[in-house]
Amino acid sequence: MAKKGIEYVVFGKLDEKAGTYSEGKYFSETAAFNGAPTKSSAKDYGDNRQTEVDNSVTGGTLTWEANKDKDEMYNYLLGHVEAKEAMPEGATSGVVHNSRSEAPFVGVGAVGLSDAGYKTKFYKKVQFSEPTDDNQTKQENTNFGHVTLEGSIFIPEDGVWKEEYTFSTLEAAKKYLDGKVGITPASEASVLSVDTDDAAAAAPKKSAAPKKAAAPKKTEGEKK
Repeated sequence: MAKKGIEYVVFGKLDEKAGTYSEGKYFSETAAFNGAPTKSSAKDYGDNRQTEVDNSVTGGTLTWEANKDKDEMYNYLLGHVEAKEAMPEGATSGVVHNSRSEAPFVGVGAVGLSDAGYKTKFYKKVQFSEPTDDNQTKQENTNFGHVTLEGSIFIPEDGVWKEEYTFSTLEAAKKYLDGKVGITPASEASVLSVDTDDAAAAAPKKSAAPKKAAAPKKTEGEKK
């Protein structure tokens, strides 16, 4: 079946003891989402020929290319501390990149579109690492720069490192992932509306319609 697209990449922090996820997040639209498993490729030989091969998955790399560069992404996925107390005047957010920061284990999900429907892809245990900081000056033609984060795929104790399910609607696929990573309807609405908040704040406010003057009260003579 043909693959036609990818969207709605979400994350949830893994509780290894409980096997559940919490603090689910959606950060940005996605340009690319690629998982590359590492295989053992161990071979056994006997009687001058190959008799057996082990191609079991031992780990891998998950690459996420995000359209937007948000400070919250690095704080959440890399374990950095949000710069709140030492925020310089005029700054709205920040990241303190510390070599001692420890990236948490997260579950990562996405929705892919194919001929069969909407397929959810969920990697159960991933740990992201510091990305390269690529920047380019403005040129004659606009170039849209993206942020690429790479994570190491781990194999959980039960051996299940990835889950895929196909849904008939995008809404059902998103709902499944939301429940998986711990995104509630309220938090989802808050995250997805972030990009429109600034535009709404900048929009001119409508002036209140002038109140109509109260009609003059009739005198006793006019009532008669």
